Amino acid sequence: MKKIRFLLFVFTPCFISLTVFTHKKGPPTGVAGEPPLAENCAVSGCHTGSAVNSGGGTSAIVCKDSLNGLVTQYVPNHTYSITLSITEGIKTRYGFEAIVMKGAGANAISIGTIILTQPNETQLLGGSRINILHKLTGIDFTGNKGSWTFDWKAPSANLGTATIYAAFNASNNDEEKTDDIIYETKLNLLGTGPVVGITPGLNATIASLFSNPTGTELTFELQSPSSITIYTLNSKIIKTVNSSSLFEKINIADFPLGMYLVKVVTSDEMKSFKFIKF
Repeated sequence: MKKIRFLLFVFTPCFISLTVFTHKKGPPTGVAGEPPLAENCAVSGCHTGSAVNSGGGTSAIVCKDSLNGLVTQYVPNHTYSITLSITEGIKTRYGFEAIVMKGAGANAISIGTIILTQPNETQLLGGSRINILHKLTGIDFTGNKGSWTFDWKAPSANLGTATIYAAFNASNNDEEKTDDIIYETKLNLLGTGPVVGITPGLNATIASLFSNPTGTELTFELQSPSSITIYTLNSKIIKTVNSSSLFEKINIADFPLGMYLVKVVTSDEMKSFKFIKF
């Protein structure tokens, strides 16, 4: 008599907790590279495997006024169009997070108002610090470039330099946190008009200017990250340098002869100088 063998297959349910990348519904707040922690998704461990900005792609922040002109300054109460973009190889899935802030370290604060212009693709999150980030419907693109836009209304007064911080994820779309590339960039917008909330005065200790008068370069000794702006006596901006060094040299060899104004602005203080180019 033949023996009949039965094979019994037992299926055991297996519940897998899977984090979907790029965080399809949006990353956590606080990972746009902003102060005080300067974190992004690579630093925080959401995505691993490559150093920030190491993928050979490009990320950019562009600010335009109502006439579609590129701007690097803001006028209080004016509204600007901000475009964020990321391109890397043949990837078509991208994510982002951005914030607009003033100041450094623990004293940094959000300034102005972020206004959604793509509510189907972007969202706002946060409390005292408002971030804009992608939504599930804003991560897939037909080309190899991810791009998002929003409006930013400047504060009602000149609060000093506004910095747009942005971090991006160029995802390989394999639902894992490895082998994605994180990019990070920022754009500084100088305020125009009298500065509110910043201590002025010739006795401020934030900066010292050497070699005045000079024919070739200015040398500044700085106490903290600063924005240095050179003006004509008619208040026309000639040059702007954002410095994080203790000593900053600015070449003025091609400046016309004459007297100029300089303003050095930190997160909470300002100092003015005059110098002569001979």
